[in-house]
Amino acid sequence: MQLTGPFRVTGPDGQDWTPKSRKAQALLALLATSPNLLRTRSWLQSKLWSQSDTAHAGASLRQSLSALRRALGEHVRVLEASRQDVSLNSDLVCVLWDEEGSHKAGEFLEGMDLADPEFRNWLQFMRRGSGSPALMPVLADQFESRWKVVLTLDEQGAHPPLLQNFADMISRALREQGELELTENANDNSQDRLVTVTIGMVGGSEGTASVRLVANDPRLNRQIWARTLPVSVDTQDEHQNLALLGMAFQLQSELTRYLAQSRNLLGTDACPPLVLGAAIPRIFSFQPDELNQAALMLSDAMDSRNAAQFLGWQAQIAVINLIEQFTDAPEACVESGKMLAAKAIEMDPMNSVVLSTAANAQVLLERGNAAAGADLAKMAVQVNPANPLAWWAFANVAIYAGRTEDALRSARVASRLAARTPLQFWCEFQLGLAAFKAGDIATAKQALETSACLAPQFRPPRRYLLAIYADLKEHDKAVHVMAELKKLEPEFTLDRFVNDPLYPVSLVRQKKLLTWDRYQDLG
Repeated sequence: MQLTGPFRVTGPDGQDWTPKSRKAQALLALLATSPNLLRTRSWLQSKLWSQSDTAHAGASLRQSLSALRRALGEHVRVLEASRQDVSLNSDLVCVLWDEEGSHKAGEFLEGMDLADPEFRNWLQFMRRGSGSPALMPVLADQFESRWKVVLTLDEQGAHPPLLQNFADMISRALREQGELELTENANDNSQDRLVTVTIGMVGGSEGTASVRLVANDPRLNRQIWARTLPVSVDTQDEHQNLALLGMAFQLQSELTRYLAQSRNLLGTDACPPLVLGAAIPRIFSFQPDELNQAALMLSDAMDSRNAAQFLGWQAQIAVINLIEQFTDAPEACVESGKMLAAKAIEMDPMNSVVLSTAANAQVLLERGNAAAGADLAKMAVQVNPANPLAWWAFANVAIYAGRTEDALRSARVASRLAARTPLQFWCEFQLGLAAFKAGDIATAKQALETSACLAPQFRPPRRYLLAIYADLKEHDKAVHVMAELKKLEPEFTLDRFVNDPLYPVSLVRQKKLLTWDRYQDLG
């Protein structure tokens, strides 16, 4: 296989076996440039069919493999495929890159052009380093290191103890992210990408000041995010502590979002990707294809540094698959989710994200067994009180344990910490559930409406809003939200909503609001 100049596949006798299909050529090139000539099916799908959902991408890959086998004819044995991987037989294939280090043979994959944006990004990146195998760059998914973050404490102002405590809080939040590496070397000149975070104090009137937090990308000379928070120097009340905790989580969220998008910024497509930044939105989409894609992403990118978090998020996927009835094998789903949660805890029992996802799995996979996850949720809050997912898990335990006031209080904390972050819709939903359980319908309604507004494709809050609107006899709103549910859930019917004991509105069922007379006028 010749990769420099026009792509060519030739047999031992010099006969041309190059597939006519550009997709088939691209598929072979992706395999030929891979470690051990092997890639997972999900990775290949992400490069050649990135704009398709999982089901269509999988079908397209199978069709391309079939066409490729036909094109290879008597040499079909060079291509090997299992349910998980596709590879080239290294005993039967010789991959040629411009071995003399010159450009006489032409550029890498000369003339090859596919419409898929992910393949174009990969091709552009590879061409920048083409010339000889020794000079080929390391692909983003093969990076041995993570993004690095430098925390700088500006102590020119007064009250360094307050700043130091805040810096410790931020360090804990960033370390838990799993794909970032904290360093003290702001002058790091390695190939690793670097961002800086400066924590300072801005003076104010007597007894007051403001904490200022600034994140920068020094290589691009770009400010990523900044925020200033007024604080009381002499007293540390609960409101101020929550505001500082929320500021720490907002920084983590903004860094994750920026770094996850960094390959689309000037000159940064070579940096290691943040898998969680791409996987978590897919998880919270509550769409089966997106959940499957997220699970594959987490599985493919797992290594010893992020394994605990990735296993925890896979346990969360098992929870969603069970509750949303996306699985045809619920018992196997339960066992798999519990196993993933247990392995995550075993690998990192002091990470609040791991503890939170494991707590949710223990409670919800056991169909509301609050005792199963109570200790994990409590420990998650203690380990990192700046993590809204920890408070979410604690509220979840309290809801199922019947401790309504604890649930409502914890859900309010989660909502405040997650404000102005991508997790706000998720925490507003939990606040809505806790308030609904506590009988505070006004708060429940407002929180669920906010969650639904922030996430137009998110079904769970709309289910509870349907029950609330019907109970309050707000007919037009009930009809509207029911129409939204029908679009989001093709199998949705009022009969299923009212009569299916497995339909995921257990708290509505507990409140005995699922009587047909409440909904019969909705049509």
